Amino acid sequence: MKSKKCLLVTLILVSLTALSLSGCTPAAEKPADKPAETSTDSKTELPNPMVEQASTVAINEAIGFTFSTLPTGITDVKYYTISDNLAQADFILNRVSYTVRKGDALIDNVAGVYTDFQNGETKANSTGAAVLYQSNPDGMGLATWTQGAFVYSVYCETGFDLAGMEVVVNGVS
Repeated sequence: MKSKKCLLVTLILVSLTALSLSGCTPAAEKPADKPAETSTDSKTELPNPMVEQASTVAINEAIGFTFSTLPTGITDVKYYTISDNLAQADFILNRVSYTVRKGDALIDNVAGVYTDFQNGETKANSTGAAVLYQSNPDGMGLATWTQGAFVYSVYCETGFDLAGMEVVVNGVS
């Protein structure tokens, strides 16, 4: 009886060892002739919320509002919608690249810029709205304000000049 128990315990231990070792084998390789893009592996990708638009009219059709005005003299303009609540225009004015955004006034950080700026001052724009101008010595600049039901931002990564930024802010509505 004791030998049958020893044999049974030995068989159970050998079986468990074999099962545990089979879990340590590498996963099956993909066939070399199968391209990665047609692989059956499932990936989860988030959709890009930024959609390029052809014009301010297209922005309005996509999200229900758009820029009423943009500064004169801008070049290389590209329009975008972000999610369903933000309009964006990227352009160059006086050799400085700007990103202008307009969204619902409830948006917390319309600019999407998370920098602790070293300099800041508040000045009224041409319509009397209080605009917060912020900058860093490296030339990064940001202006944000609320006008009616919308919040606005103007951002430049380099080339900040307060007078130039004011021209852009006063040209955006």
